[in-house]
Amino acid sequence: MNSDSNLLVSVSGRAPGRSRREIVARLRALGDDAPLVSETAGRGVMTVRTTLAPRDVIRRLRVLQSSAPGAFRFTRKWVPVDLWSAADTASLREAVTRLRDRIAPGERWRVTVERRARRCPPAPEIIAAVADLIDRKVDLAHPDKVLLIEVFESSAALAVVSPEEVFTPALLRPSRPEPTQPATSR
Repeated sequence: MNSDSNLLVSVSGRAPGRSRREIVARLRALGDDAPLVSETAGRGVMTVRTTLAPRDVIRRLRVLQSSAPGAFRFTRKWVPVDLWSAADTASLREAVTRLRDRIAPGERWRVTVERRARRCPPAPEIIAAVADLIDRKVDLAHPDKVLLIEVFESSAALAVVSPEEVFTPALLRPSRPEPTQPATSR
């Protein structure tokens, strides 16, 4: 796992080569001449090291999508990474302690755990291990911030993000024309 990666991108598992090319092309269009894209052991996720600020990338990808709706065919979700940790609960607690101040007093929050490997702790165990570290109001439906923990075989990517700091391209498909009824004469 590339622990200096600062983006995770969920991709089409059936087209990893096309997904990689799409990631590289979009980041080059934003000004990164040599992004590093790596596949992970977790199928359907790639790590990315970009020289650009990850949250700025997310914002600019939204703008790109509005001007070129077909630009995202093989990527499903783009998420910034604030830090990497070992996947055990003690290391995750230490990492969350470093990130918890990103949830301001008065902000509502939740934890989302994505398990990308079979041999990692179960999500309820991870949530129980870290939830007591953040003394803020929990809101599972409409949080201001999400503590996102993506757990792989031996490492975990963590980020504290607001909903707009995660980019999920709207996969626009051409609409089908309405079937026409033949004209009937009476």
